[in-house]
Amino acid sequence: MPSHPVKHHFVPQFLLKYFAGQGGQLYVHQWVSGRAFPRNVKEIGQRKYGHSIYQPGQDPDHSSMEAAMGDIEGQAATVVKELVQRRERAVPQHAREALAWLLALQWQRSRFLRHVVSQSVGVNDYDLTEQEVQSSMMRLIAQSVIWPWQARNDEGAHYKDQWNHLVSVLLSSDMHWSCYRPRGGGLVVSDNPLCMSGIVGTPPADIPAGFFDHGVGIGFTNFRRITVPLGSSLALVISRDPNELSRLDVAAINRFTVFNSREFVAHSRQWKQAHPKLARELPDLLERQQLVAPAFLHGYKPGTTA
Repeated sequence: MPSHPVKHHFVPQFLLKYFAGQGGQLYVHQWVSGRAFPRNVKEIGQRKYGHSIYQPGQDPDHSSMEAAMGDIEGQAATVVKELVQRRERAVPQHAREALAWLLALQWQRSRFLRHVVSQSVGVNDYDLTEQEVQSSMMRLIAQSVIWPWQARNDEGAHYKDQWNHLVSVLLSSDMHWSCYRPRGGGLVVSDNPLCMSGIVGTPPADIPAGFFDHGVGIGFTNFRRITVPLGSSLALVISRDPNELSRLDVAAINRFTVFNSREFVAHSRQWKQAHPKLARELPDLLERQQLVAPAFLHGYKPGTTA
């Protein structure tokens, strides 16, 4: 047995467990292929050595990034557990900070984002190997997320060394944080927990309005809201509108979750029986995503979750 983890999760296991049923089982909808199957939490949202760093003449580093990401996930797991056990809508400041850094990490380590960045810089033109591309992306995550996270409480560190763009936006006074707690549960999760939707300001003229709910055509400066499913009975809502929470329900949040997914959507195996109305709506959402997504996937071909 290797002394280091082999399966590197780009979706935290602690998060997936809040959606799983007995024995840590999830039912996974891989909408790209149309497949649906049961899987254990440990088996989805991961790639073999997906966060490893490879350098010429050196042994592969399978542990450094996993350990650093684990520190961020650990603090986030603590505050999510706290929020699950509470009943308030308010999100304490310490929880906001921990979750903002987790969301920055999730954004940066998205497999889809890695593909988009690789395409934009033309890695195919340089004949780079997958290991070289991955190592470059890991270094980018270290520079933009890991190092600022580690320096955030260092009084001697320069501000720019503690700064992350998304964290700065999320913790600004313009953002209103709330917990959405549906009494009956019913929320689903996907490979992309950070779900941007809606737009503020002038929308891009060349993007269909419906695409904004798929997280397309919006970014850190003009999203209307971010919804983050944290469990079947808890979602985080971050919005520029203080009244946003009153306009949302389980169906709306699940719609944003499906439309922001780039690989899979998952829920417990008991979910369909417990939430028949939501279960009837899910196939249509998955089909719409399957039809629309090719317009913005940029040739992305996600690997299997098995």
